[in-house]
Amino acid sequence: MRPEVRIARRYAKALAEVLPDEKLEKVLKEVEALLQFFDEKALKYFKSPVVPVEKKRVLLEQVLLKVEVTDELKKILLLMARRNRLGLLKDFKEEFESFVNSRLGIVKAEITSASELDQETLDKIAKKIEELFGKRAEIVVKLDPSIIGGFIVKVADKVLDASIKTQLENLKKAIAD
Repeated sequence: MRPEVRIARRYAKALAEVLPDEKLEKVLKEVEALLQFFDEKALKYFKSPVVPVEKKRVLLEQVLLKVEVTDELKKILLLMARRNRLGLLKDFKEEFESFVNSRLGIVKAEITSASELDQETLDKIAKKIEELFGKRAEIVVKLDPSIIGGFIVKVADKVLDASIKTQLENLKKAIAD
């Protein structure tokens, strides 16, 4: 784990620990909205060692006047600003999301398919994931025509590859051996 991620994780953990379960998803949405507000240029500004910490803090305060956030989030962001850690916002969001998902019993699943999957298929996959992991599945679908057909499911550190591409590669290896 990169040192920046470890630092962002500490801030994310601190925020997650002070929030009751019922506020976690709301605050996660606020963090996501805040990140959408900042473009790559603004995030580079926050990372820049040349820009004084005070200017970064002032910019954040101006943004916080326009984007409504909970007091807990505001406090942690201002603390990050004082400690010149605003450049870690993306990592902070990822780590906070991880804490939220863990606390609320949510597992993220990424499904890669060659074509659009119908809702019935997605529901079946989600149900199976929920049975296997004992957690609510939050699914993200990605399209990748190069897998030809079938799908690839990634959940945590587990991968189920049921793609035609992989089956053809395995067949090719079996024939070559």
